[in-house]
Amino acid sequence: MAPTLKEESPCNDNKIKCTFYDLKHSNNSARVRLWLRIHGSLSEHVETVMLVHDDMDDGGKLAAVNPLRKVPAFVVKDSGLKLYESYVILSYLEDKFGGQPDAPKLVMDTPEDRAFVQLLVRIHDIYISSPNCTQPHFSHTQGCMYLDPIPTQYTPERRTMPDPVIRASKLKEIYERLNWLEITIRSPFMAGERISHADITWFPTCVFMEVLLPYVFDWSPVFHEYEKFPRLSRWFEMCTKNEHFASVRDDIYNVLIQQKKDGRFDGVRGVVSCNPDFQWKYM
Repeated sequence: MAPTLKEESPCNDNKIKCTFYDLKHSNNSARVRLWLRIHGSLSEHVETVMLVHDDMDDGGKLAAVNPLRKVPAFVVKDSGLKLYESYVILSYLEDKFGGQPDAPKLVMDTPEDRAFVQLLVRIHDIYISSPNCTQPHFSHTQGCMYLDPIPTQYTPERRTMPDPVIRASKLKEIYERLNWLEITIRSPFMAGERISHADITWFPTCVFMEVLLPYVFDWSPVFHEYEKFPRLSRWFEMCTKNEHFASVRDDIYNVLIQQKKDGRFDGVRGVVSCNPDFQWKYM
């Protein structure tokens, strides 16, 4: 069993150089986890500490690594360097381990292709997955799918999204970014013939959308239909054929399905049913 933050013990393996703080159903952590699984031989260099939901609200030791109390977080053992934000952690991992012989190559070959990947990643990070403000009630766009309107066991008061206007606007943003992505990505992967950082960035977030957009907002089965988003559906299908993508999907999907059974998303569904004048369904 992977240790939780509270159960973490010192590592006696001198090969371990880094500690990665993960949360199974965090899409931003999952992109780092996916990179590590693709580079499977790095398990002797990077120790993963799998957190649970209570570790996030508790703060405690997590705040000592990331003062924002968010995952992913990362510590370089020898220097004591503390990193957070998935883009930064992945940049470090690429610089440190990505160039090793026989390592899978996720960085594209030409300046143009690298810039294209960076564009896809940047759109995701700014417009979908990052709040860009740590103050109460500011949230990322993706939070419209699951952050409660009032405090619950899942959503502390500072993270609630009480205003249906804001929620509906964020949902529209998701739809517009998916439309942009549909006409922008290449094939079979987002940047072309091989997996890149664009794929490992968008895929975990798309698993959230796969589960929550139909369940909470009554959308058609996004990424499993070929009329509205055929290119994205083919891309998603291609990714899930890869064992590492499939395992990360299972990590996130299984948690969300259990949370659905536990009533985790009932509050947001209630907002939808109580505000029929807003547009919630886009496909």
